Amino acid sequence: MDELDHLARTVLSVRAAIRDLDAPVPTCPGWTRRDLVLHLGAAHHWSRGAILDGHPRTPAPAPPEDGSTDALDRWYAGHAAELLATLRDTPPDTPCWAFGPKPTTAGFWRRRQLHETVVHAVDLDPGLTIDPEVARDGIDEVVSMFFPRQVRLERIPPLRRSLAVTIDTTGDRTAPGSGTTTWVIAGSGTPEELAAVGEPDATIHGPADALYVLLWGRIGLDDPRVAVTGEASAAAAVLDAGIVP
Repeated sequence: MDELDHLARTVLSVRAAIRDLDAPVPTCPGWTRRDLVLHLGAAHHWSRGAILDGHPRTPAPAPPEDGSTDALDRWYAGHAAELLATLRDTPPDTPCWAFGPKPTTAGFWRRRQLHETVVHAVDLDPGLTIDPEVARDGIDEVVSMFFPRQVRLERIPPLRRSLAVTIDTTGDRTAPGSGTTTWVIAGSGTPEELAAVGEPDATIHGPADALYVLLWGRIGLDDPRVAVTGEASAAAAVLDAGIVP
């Protein structure tokens, strides 16, 4: 997957959604659309600093000089362009600071900033089309990186219930089970614990894009694209546990 191509396309989607700046963002309680774009531009700037400065203490960028839509668009576009240029100019295996698994390299930020941008682009435009390849990779990032990190940092305790995440291809919500890819969320997320799970307490089925935004809390289990087999209470417990920041 070409993360930078997808990131560049998603940046354009964010820019197209820079409007109604004082309107609230339902999926980010307490934020306006302006707040979200400022956050995303600052995240681009911070991630670029992690690569170039080698630490997570890069100062936050100054906000736009005025509060207009055009000024915010120029500000955001500038930070996104700087990040993309840095990622293109830095080989993915270049060592840098990152909060992912060791060894930490610039390739981490290609993936992380792609998904940071896609999820927030969905916040701005819930009808945004997500490439299935991007969605599959986003599911994997949540399961293999963010969830174990949440437990490791003691933000959440190890999970007592287990949940499988299966991409279905039939499109038939009433008869799930044609999964092409499955992940398991359980315990602390270590390979040893996952191998010992056996039959998970519940399985969520659906298209990749729906499962992706479900894991990030942008939709709920009542979304018509998603189905649950097994114990629905177990699925809800895992999704409500804080598996992402």
